[in-house]
Amino acid sequence: MKSESLNVLAIFAHPDDLTLFCAGTIAKWAEEGHNIYALCVTRGNVGTLRTDLTKKDVAEMREKELRAANKILGVKDTIMLGYPDAGFIDGVKLRESLVYYVRKLKADRVITFDPWFSYEVHPDHVIVRRMAAEASAFAAFPLLYPEQIKNDVAPYACSEVWFMGLLGHVPNCFVDISSTLETKIKAALKFEATLELLAQLFAPDIDPANVSPEELKKLSKYAERLLKSIAITLGKKVNLKASEAFFMQKVLPGYFDNFQQIMMELLGNPPEPPRIY
Repeated sequence: MKSESLNVLAIFAHPDDLTLFCAGTIAKWAEEGHNIYALCVTRGNVGTLRTDLTKKDVAEMREKELRAANKILGVKDTIMLGYPDAGFIDGVKLRESLVYYVRKLKADRVITFDPWFSYEVHPDHVIVRRMAAEASAFAAFPLLYPEQIKNDVAPYACSEVWFMGLLGHVPNCFVDISSTLETKIKAALKFEATLELLAQLFAPDIDPANVSPEELKKLSKYAERLLKSIAITLGKKVNLKASEAFFMQKVLPGYFDNFQQIMMELLGNPPEPPRIY
């Protein structure tokens, strides 16, 4: 971790995408004084199993949940692009928007899902993670979207992209979240979608739309158990009590700075030991 303050931009498709894989790291970096920005591409307006809500209801509810969770994590600003949920994103327009925000926020580090993770079925995840990676690599070119270059917006060279969650490569960075795991759990419980998932997995008799105080306590215990189990399992790989895992790539304009690593792997040499943050 660099000692100076960084601008960190997390780019994700749906309001509850960030919390499971990255919330402990976001909270830690916020505590360390970095500026954290969360950019949610869609309104998440079909992300419920309930039949008593409209798309407008769901969108409003999920945005409220996201802002509440991000407040807990120490996020400086939450940006909602407002695209519709479930496969209606124009990738060309999205990349232009993401380049703009990398430039405007002077994003030194972008966090998103891994574009090269296999067997991803959700079209929003597929397009968002790809366009986020491209925006990080191309925001430095002044002749790309030159109409953006005015006022306080200028070409900006992002330094790193951190891929979170399900990865298409062995993690090369682990963040110690021992001190922020409880914060992560608290933020995760702000999302009804999280409660729906937990109810499906552990308590199918509980209606997440009508949870009693006692049932909420039960679901909270399930959430704590699940998230702690994931963090502890990842941590054991690198002798940490609790961790989140990432595949980090240094960025060059138009490329990732991974030529040496790719060549080493091509020749059958093992990757370098992971870095611990």
